[in-house]
Amino acid sequence: MTHDPRVKAAVIADPLTVFFTPSSFGAVGIPVQLWASELGGDGVLPRTADIVDNNLPSKHEYRVVPNAGHFAFVAPCPPALAKEAPQICVDAAGFDRVAFHRQFNADVLAFLRVHLSSVP
Repeated sequence: MTHDPRVKAAVIADPLTVFFTPSSFGAVGIPVQLWASELGGDGVLPRTADIVDNNLPSKHEYRVVPNAGHFAFVAPCPPALAKEAPQICVDAAGFDRVAFHRQFNADVLAFLRVHLSSVP
């Protein structure tokens, strides 16, 4: 595996971990912000991001989003799309995707600003 030196940090949201083995992460040496949905969906099982968390040797953050399904990481859907594709647009009762994205976007931006601030 070759590391592209231009990549200085990474944000990973709800990874489908069937494609990884524990050794897949051994060479990761950049800061990582890892996000997981509590409920999973579409092949992502609840807390499968634990595999990534437990095997990342690099400095990283791990955040599990309560009451979130896998598609909660997709931006809020316009009404027409929500009607056409409810499987990706409708969240669990009590989950506010708009509020989540407001916080998620701010947290990702803050993480990247910290870890990319010294990049020319």
